[in-house]
Amino acid sequence: VGKGAACDRIRNYLSSVSTDSAVISVGGSLLLYGNRDFRIGIVNPENDKESMGTLKLSDTCVSTSGNYEKFFVKDNKTYHHILDAKTGYPADSRLSSVTVVCESGTLSDALSTACYILGYSDSISLLKHYDAQAVFVFKDKTVRITDGLEDKFTLTDESFVIAE
Repeated sequence: VGKGAACDRIRNYLSSVSTDSAVISVGGSLLLYGNRDFRIGIVNPENDKESMGTLKLSDTCVSTSGNYEKFFVKDNKTYHHILDAKTGYPADSRLSSVTVVCESGTLSDALSTACYILGYSDSISLLKHYDAQAVFVFKDKTVRITDGLEDKFTLTDESFVIAE
């Protein structure tokens, strides 16, 4: 949760120096600071140079956890860096990525990883408990969006489909 915590510390600093707005990127975590709209891309897990959708947000933190940046392939099996503590192996939740939006950078960072491991169904109550929202991208290119982000999300890659 170090990247998210860094976003929280930077927010405190920006508040102390009267900054109007800023976008701070710390790896997979973002701080969107100020009362203006920012449009951020959600990475296409199959091509991390492109986005598959965008979110229009202001004054919040965003963190993404996914299987597409840190991985290796051995004997035709892909091993990524997000481990399931129950098995000790890479989490297999049918997801490619989870993007979490909430007020706290630390919390958004922790929740994106937890939700990736838990999978969509088991994540919903956790997100509600912490008043957070999320975009779930599945390996089959299905996308699920929590209610609080539906009007803020735009699909930009037609090879993905939003689940009903």
